[in-house]
Amino acid sequence: MEIENIVNNFINNDIKINLDARTKYLTLLPALISTNSKEIFKDKLSEAVNIVDKESLKEVVYQTVPYLGYGKVYPFLVITDSVLGKTEEASTTTADNRYSKGLETQYNLFGKENIDRSRTSESEDFKFIWDYLASYCFGDFYTRKYLSYKERELITFAILASFQDVAPQLASHINANLALGNNKELLVEVVKILVPYLGFPRSLNTINLIKSITEKGEDK
Repeated sequence: MEIENIVNNFINNDIKINLDARTKYLTLLPALISTNSKEIFKDKLSEAVNIVDKESLKEVVYQTVPYLGYGKVYPFLVITDSVLGKTEEASTTTADNRYSKGLETQYNLFGKENIDRSRTSESEDFKFIWDYLASYCFGDFYTRKYLSYKERELITFAILASFQDVAPQLASHINANLALGNNKELLVEVVKILVPYLGFPRSLNTINLIKSITEKGEDK
């Protein structure tokens, strides 16, 4: 198709990035899930498996589940299993400690004071969501093997940058990335590789949010 020539020319000749291959695939793949791009995802995953270990690639897909929802990610889990085959289980928590480990992870990423403030200020009717976040999102997923906190946060940044109407959550995770050492320059490099798949409105919104946060001196 003619459009493929136009897009591929943009990707291959216009976009200049300073990212290693592992980081490129770890951030591109979740964005393709977020934008529901099944065929492109399968093609890129088939490329990635020649460069990145299968366990890390599967973790990338798993990391999208608490943010995009199991229903949306399920078809991509099927594709992932067909491409990667069986991999070792990566869970490091148990039914008894998943909540405490998840809360500890939240403290590490966002600061104990910030998390405790959010939890205590929430009304009783809605405190359940903070328990879910601690045990499920951060206890079941962030504690898994093969990906570091820095990589998981960069993946989450790519997920949220590719999604719609999540600016508050994206801002929170931009700050978490900066705190972990994923600086402004790295976040911008990730945006560059996502532009062809997100389009300019989402890309510009993400860039403006990065600029807003880092211009306030929050770039660590």
